[in-house]
Amino acid sequence: MVQSAQQVSSFLGFSLPADTPAQQVRLAAVAAGLTGQATPTSLVSYNSSGRVLIVGPLASALAAAEMLAGQVSCFILATQGGAGAPRPKGGLEKREVLGQQVPVIHSEARSIEGYLGNFVVTVRQGEREVDLAQAMGLAGERLDIVLDLGRQVLLQCEVQPPGYFAPRGDSAALAQALEAIPELTGQFEKPRYVIYNPAICAHGERGISGCRHCLDACPADALATTGERITVAAHLCQGMGVCASVCPTGALAYAYPGRADTLDALRRAIAAARETAALTPALLLFDGEHGAPLLAGHLAQLPDDAIPWKTEAAGTTGLEVWLAALAYGARSVTLLLTEQTPVSVSDAMQSQVLLARAILEGLGLDGTAITLAGIESLWLTPGIGKNNAEALRPATFGGVEDKRAVLRFAIDHIAAERKVAVAPIELPRGAPFGEVRVDGQRCTLCMGCVSVCPTGAMLDNKDRPQLSFIEWHCVQCGLCEQACPEQAITREPRLLLDDDARMRQRVLHEEVPFECVECGKAFTTVSMVEKMEQKLATHRMFQGEGLRRLRLCEDCRVKVMFDE
Repeated sequence: MVQSAQQVSSFLGFSLPADTPAQQVRLAAVAAGLTGQATPTSLVSYNSSGRVLIVGPLASALAAAEMLAGQVSCFILATQGGAGAPRPKGGLEKREVLGQQVPVIHSEARSIEGYLGNFVVTVRQGEREVDLAQAMGLAGERLDIVLDLGRQVLLQCEVQPPGYFAPRGDSAALAQALEAIPELTGQFEKPRYVIYNPAICAHGERGISGCRHCLDACPADALATTGERITVAAHLCQGMGVCASVCPTGALAYAYPGRADTLDALRRAIAAARETAALTPALLLFDGEHGAPLLAGHLAQLPDDAIPWKTEAAGTTGLEVWLAALAYGARSVTLLLTEQTPVSVSDAMQSQVLLARAILEGLGLDGTAITLAGIESLWLTPGIGKNNAEALRPATFGGVEDKRAVLRFAIDHIAAERKVAVAPIELPRGAPFGEVRVDGQRCTLCMGCVSVCPTGAMLDNKDRPQLSFIEWHCVQCGLCEQACPEQAITREPRLLLDDDARMRQRVLHEEVPFECVECGKAFTTVSMVEKMEQKLATHRMFQGEGLRRLRLCEDCRVKVMFDE
C-alpha cells in the first residue's frame, strides 16, 4: 500500500489522503489505473550553445545583460538608443558589461521565428532585410535564446516556443526569465506529443479547403497549412493537445500518452472504484503543471468518490475519452481549467463540451455530466458534487487508437444501456457527424464530391452512374459541398443511433446511363449530356453536327475527328 501511495503521489503531483475507507478505495483505484505500461513515443531534441539575443531599449537590454554576464553569451538588438547617443556607423558597437564585450546592433527587428537553439531574427539594414546571425558572422548562423523586452512582442502566439521569453513589462516574469536562461545551454529532449496521419486528414483536397479546426485551436502556432494537408512543427509544439481533441477524423493524435493507453488506464481506475466500493465515481481531469498545485491546496474539498487524473495539458483529452469514461462507469467528467490555460484551448474545449452535452441529452443523460470548471467553481459543479446520476453497466471495450471507433463504442454502449429510441440526435454546426443531402435535379453525377472525400463517406459505382453515402464515415468537413459544380450538396449535422442505418451504404442519386449514339457504349449520364448541350449550344465549334460530338463516347469522338 505504501508503494502504491508513493506511485500515485509521483503521478498526481500531490499525496491523496487515505484516512477513510472511501479515500483508501480511491487511492487504490488510481494505483490500479497506473498498472499498465505506456507505449513509448519518439523524442524531439534541442541543442543550445547559450547565445542569447536581448531585444529591446538599450538601457533595459544592458541591465539584463549584466544579470546574465558570465553565464551565457549575450548580444543586444537595441530598438532604442540610450540617452540620446548617436547611432554608431554601421549600426554596430560593443559595450563592456562586467568586463565582457557585448555586441550591440542598432536596428529594427522585423521578425523572429524558430525555437531553442534555432532562432532566425530578421532586421532592417538600410533598405534591405537581413538575417541578423548571418550579418554578424555567427557560427551556425543561428541564435539559441531570445529575451524580448518590448512591450509589443515580436512573437504573438499564445504559447511561446522554447527558448523565447517575453516578460511584457512584468518584473516577476523578467526575473523568472533571467533565472531560467542560464539553464538552457546543452542538449534537451522532449516527447513528440502529436502524430499526424495525412491519409485521413480532411483539411483540403484538389485545391479546395475543408476542415481547419486544428489550425484555429493551436495556441503555439505549431501547425501550418500546405494547402491540402498540414504540417506539424514538433519543435514548436508544447503538448497542448487540443489539435487532436478537435480533429474530426483522428488524423492528429496525442502520443504522450496515446489514446489507447489513456483509455485503458481510466477503465482500470473506474472499474477498481466501482468493484471495491460499488460507487459511481466522478472523474476529475487536470494538467500536471498548473492544475496539480491548485488541487493540492484544495484536497480537503475534494469528495472521496472523485478520482483525480493527471493529463499533460487541459486539451489532451476530447469527446471520445469523455464519453468512454462515462461508458466505463464514471458518473461525470470534469476538466479543470486554470488561469494559464490558453484562451484558444479553453474556447475549443468549450465547443467540444457543448457537442458532448448535445449527445448526452440525446442519449437521455444529464448534459452537465461533462463540464469545464475553474478551481473556484469546481466544487459547485454537479459532476464533482453529489448527484443522482444513474449508474450504467460498465463497458468493457479496451483502449484503441482509432478515434471514430472509440466514439462508436462509447455511444453505442450508452445508448444500449439507456434503451433510447433510435431517432437522430440533432447536433450543433461544426459537429463531426451528420448526413449529406443531394439535390437530384441539380446533380449530374460528375463524382467531384467522391474525388475529394477524405474518409470514404462519398462513393461512386464503377458499373453504373450512382452516388452513395455512408453516414458514419462523414465528418462534415464540407469538401464535397465546395467541390460540387452544380451546388447540389448540403450538409446536416446529426448523430444516427441506428448502427445499421449509419453504416449502410445508401444511394443519394442515380441515373440511367447515357449510351453513345454511334457504338452504344454507356459513358456518362443523361443529365450531364443535357447540361453540356445547354452550355455549348451557342459555341461556334458545336453548331450543327458539331453538337452531336457530345453524344459520342471518347473513342468514337476521336474517330470522328480524324475522319474530318
